[in-house]
Amino acid sequence: MPKIMLNQISLAAASFSIISLILLFIQKRTESKITKILANTLLGVLMGIQLLQGLYIAGTLVLANVTVFVYLLFLGFVGPLFYLYSQHVLQTHKKWSRHESLHFFPVLLIALVGFLFPEYFNQAYSLMFLLGGVYMSKLAWSLYQLRVRRTLFKMEFIFTAAFLSWAIAVVLVGMLSAQTMDLLIPIQTIMLTMAIAAAIHIQLNYPHLLSSLEEIAQRQYQSSTLLNVDCENIKQQLEELMLNKKVYQDSELSLSALAEMLSLKSHQLSELINTQLEMSFSSYLRRQRVKAAEVLLKTEPDVSVLAIGLSVGFSSQSAFYSAFKELHSMAPGQYRQQILTK
Repeated sequence: MPKIMLNQISLAAASFSIISLILLFIQKRTESKITKILANTLLGVLMGIQLLQGLYIAGTLVLANVTVFVYLLFLGFVGPLFYLYSQHVLQTHKKWSRHESLHFFPVLLIALVGFLFPEYFNQAYSLMFLLGGVYMSKLAWSLYQLRVRRTLFKMEFIFTAAFLSWAIAVVLVGMLSAQTMDLLIPIQTIMLTMAIAAAIHIQLNYPHLLSSLEEIAQRQYQSSTLLNVDCENIKQQLEELMLNKKVYQDSELSLSALAEMLSLKSHQLSELINTQLEMSFSSYLRRQRVKAAEVLLKTEPDVSVLAIGLSVGFSSQSAFYSAFKELHSMAPGQYRQQILTK
């Protein structure tokens, strides 16, 4: 009876996670091209894992032959993809290099062993988790080195610790017998669903986290790049773009796109805003949008709060409310009500 209940819960979890991953896949993002490719590939791999696991738990799929190879490939790709995605998020200027493709070679080799020698499937399955643990450790070390704002990474460290604990358990238990798979896969499905739910929670409550991490990484590793830049002139041009051209209204406006308008490199603009305006690019952009929203909330009482938020460049209601509360400690609707009742 407990096993039946576990299977039912894991099937519901698999369904939820697949729908969530599809929504994340179609969501608009302002990342670099290679980062988007890595993110979408990772989401596709996670969808594949949950689909195969859901079918296995439902009893409609047997892990044999080509299915074993595909399943092991999907499991093994998670670690390298997540690690490479994180590296490209932290280093936006970084270009894809051929040697990065070598990260997937061990995965292909282990999957082939599991496919060609079915009796070693459990060992191959366990090795995929061990490999994922190695990549999570490397990622944790990369985040730990960003000492300036280490508190931002509390969730990442918790997730890393949880994943490593699970990887160790799989390596120890998965080697024992094939029967353990009937227990491991449902639990793994639920754990992956919880991780996806946590990612959605972070995105909804901290919509600017990624851009903040990019700038923290740039400040940590780069020396000054403004020696030959007329900072005062650039600040005037920046103000012109915001006040008159209202470029903040573009919901997909990125650091690199704004830097190009000012004939700068993205790391130069980031440093200029950090040092001259004493804030990050994402904070600066949020402030410009909130300031514009303040005016519209006062002068356009018949326009909905959501419409105003979208018109000034916020991509969602949650992003607008989060940014507004950050500056005013109240929701935009409350702000409007206070202004109009004065």
